[in-house]
Amino acid sequence: MQITRLFVPALALLSLVGCSSPAKQAVQIAPEASSAQYQSFSVAPIRAPGHRLDLEQRFTTAVVRALQAKGYELQQNADMQVIYALGLSKESGVELKPVQVAGATYTQTLTTEEERARLALRILDSRSKAVLFQVAISRQLHNPDMSQERFDQGVAKLLADFPARR
Repeated sequence: MQITRLFVPALALLSLVGCSSPAKQAVQIAPEASSAQYQSFSVAPIRAPGHRLDLEQRFTTAVVRALQAKGYELQQNADMQVIYALGLSKESGVELKPVQVAGATYTQTLTTEEERARLALRILDSRSKAVLFQVAISRQLHNPDMSQERFDQGVAKLLADFPARR
């Protein structure tokens, strides 16, 4: 399936507020994205491992709001197609903690479970399937149950450099 190949491996999620680890982020915008020929968009999530329907709904709503704010219209047979894979996964981590015993300090090693969020998003020309915009993010996530407002803010940041409709 062609869409699945676009996201193997499905990279990462949310530069949304609530994440504290440094981001691994790659954003690319094609010169064709600034063309006045684009007027409308559609959104289609790709269900990657760790996919949650509640996150899908909030993320899709945030994408729609961000692109509408840039002057694009949501339509079924649109000029641009937004596809994304959004998932959460548990990862084991290691925490080193100093412990004092009888006047001496030792290092205690603890294993931790962390949640990592991944997002891969592409905006494609619906006719040619040329990639107009893409972003891939991976972050440690401390609160996956963020509000719609925080999703809106994060997606607006992700799409900040995507050109507005002329």
